[in-house]
Amino acid sequence: MTARFLADRAYLKGVVVLILATFFWSLSGVFVRFLPGLDGWQINAYRGGSTGVTLLLYLLVVYGRGTWQRFRAIEPRALIATIVFFTAGSTTYVLALTLAGTATVACLTATAPIFTAMLSPLVTGERPAPIVWVAALLALVGAVVVVGGGIDSSAWIGSLVALACAFCFAGQTVVLRRFRQVDMVPAICIGGFAVSAFILPFAGDLAIGWRNAAVIGLMGVLQLALPLVLYAYGAKFVPAVTIALLALLDVVFNPLWAWIGVNERPVATAYVGATLIVLAVAVSIVAGRRVAVVKPA
Repeated sequence: MTARFLADRAYLKGVVVLILATFFWSLSGVFVRFLPGLDGWQINAYRGGSTGVTLLLYLLVVYGRGTWQRFRAIEPRALIATIVFFTAGSTTYVLALTLAGTATVACLTATAPIFTAMLSPLVTGERPAPIVWVAALLALVGAVVVVGGGIDSSAWIGSLVALACAFCFAGQTVVLRRFRQVDMVPAICIGGFAVSAFILPFAGDLAIGWRNAAVIGLMGVLQLALPLVLYAYGAKFVPAVTIALLALLDVVFNPLWAWIGVNERPVATAYVGATLIVLAVAVSIVAGRRVAVVKPA
């Protein structure tokens, strides 16, 4: 009974931490509104560097002289996979937005829980229950309803890139879950620098001004570095598919911030879609407490 209580308590703690991570992630739209004139390439190039610096400082504060050992403690395959998925995911997201509409990208990246459910038995050894698959599909429907009629079916290249982004997020999620016995923040830290190094050549004019640099610096701290630390921590206690579904609360939080910040009132259908997503997340939270475990490949 005591072991079950402690396991449930750790699971609920993980859920709360992941919801908090998604809350901070959802600040992206608010920050972008304070960066007029900059495109996604410029923002992400500088944000990646800011995130890397912030995470490195965090590691130095937490581990001190033992920081380098934390980098070495991560298996090479886990380190490489995290860096690749993080860099590819950030890059494909920006690229998708240049090739397709925001609504299209939002809907297709919402397929991440489905990819996670497919990868999870192979990588983490967790087999999602049928009800979790239902929750993933319900969340996808909710995302489609939230964005309404803004989906552009003709932007097929951008759609493929958005799907690649969803797959990268799923890949990153299952890797963090698989190697949850070690602190994976060092790998994400390297990923932040890798994103900046990869995107900078495409960022165009790098003279963005001190004000914009300050905003992006703060964005890197609050909107990416902090939630990534919370995300890596929460992954220790919550099954991979539930993690991916919790991240979809970003689709709910983002319009809410726009409403509060600049009085952009959501359309009526957005409330319906948000309700479906919240319901899907609630189902996954309940179902995620018990998962079938198989031997990962």
